[in-house]
Amino acid sequence: MAKVGIDEQTIDESEQDFSESLYIEDNEHKPDVSFDTVAGYDNARMDQSLLPPPPTVFAPPQDYVQPTFTSAPVITEDTARQALIEFVSKQTCWGTGTAKSLTFEKLQSSTSYHYFLETFTEERTSKWDHEPFRGQFVDGSQNGPAPGPWEIPATFKEIFKNETQHHEVPHTAFVRPCFRCEAKGKVKCDRCNGSGRVKCRSCGGRGSKTVTRNGKSCRVSCSWCFRGRVTCSKCRGSGKVVCPACQGECNLKWFIKLIINWVNNVSEHVIERGTIPAYMISQTTGTLGFNEVQPRVQPVANSPVAEVNEVSHNFVGSHQFPMKRIHMQHHMIRMVPMTQCVCRRRGKEFTFFVYGLENKVYGPDYPDQCCWGCTIQ
Repeated sequence: MAKVGIDEQTIDESEQDFSESLYIEDNEHKPDVSFDTVAGYDNARMDQSLLPPPPTVFAPPQDYVQPTFTSAPVITEDTARQALIEFVSKQTCWGTGTAKSLTFEKLQSSTSYHYFLETFTEERTSKWDHEPFRGQFVDGSQNGPAPGPWEIPATFKEIFKNETQHHEVPHTAFVRPCFRCEAKGKVKCDRCNGSGRVKCRSCGGRGSKTVTRNGKSCRVSCSWCFRGRVTCSKCRGSGKVVCPACQGECNLKWFIKLIINWVNNVSEHVIERGTIPAYMISQTTGTLGFNEVQPRVQPVANSPVAEVNEVSHNFVGSHQFPMKRIHMQHHMIRMVPMTQCVCRRRGKEFTFFVYGLENKVYGPDYPDQCCWGCTIQ
């Protein structure tokens, strides 16, 4: 039986469809465009090139005085016991009897230190870029020389937050015919390779399928296609699609794009006192023992803990970033109070830790961790 209109039928295939609004250059379609050298952007290419900032010299003020340290609070035996009881009551099948009746032998207070340094930097790169030319204003070299990469004003939205902005460099634009489609507005369809037809997914391109009729297998013509092929859904059978580079406009506007990246560079270190994991110290609250925001911070030098001074010196030394502009630095020291509680019950020694301003408890060796412990009063 003849099929009417089968060869004009279109199937919406589930194969990956590349977005026409995006264009990725390849070796076959590299732009054949002559770029004039622009002062300040001598190394501008199709990929990003780094533009180091002008050198700056920063000298700390002569009357600079580093902030002083505060001390962390100390807890009592009653506070430690109550913290342990609350901790145990939240655990499944842990008995609170031990927490209520144990005897404290020693409470040893100490402080864990969480040093934190962040440096907010700005990095600028440039590249030649293009967009479809739709008759928009073209700011070319006839309007004057291009400003230097660090002369273009730009402002971040929030300090110490990552952000990226793209800017067209003034006086660098020009218009050329599209290199991708040779100013035709359309290119060969990449799905059907320009043929206008693709393999039928219903029959796998065979043009027929095996079906069972009256208990017997037989081959029948595929009702979805004509000889295993269907109209390409991407180009609608024309074999051509809109050029992804110029989007059918035939011409491209070229310009130097300035990419500005504001990045918050963070380094942190925990000096723990005891066996509590460092990540638990960094995630709990503590006393802000030291806090300073400056265009350039100086390493901590007056901490009573030598390791804090050493870590601060190393971190500040590593946060120089000569290829970026430093806007601001911030460092602080969180002092997390910690008490080691040595207890005894029924002749057995048990140690747990109370830490943070919330009086959190770290006691993985708590004795009564099974169901029978729940009955202890």
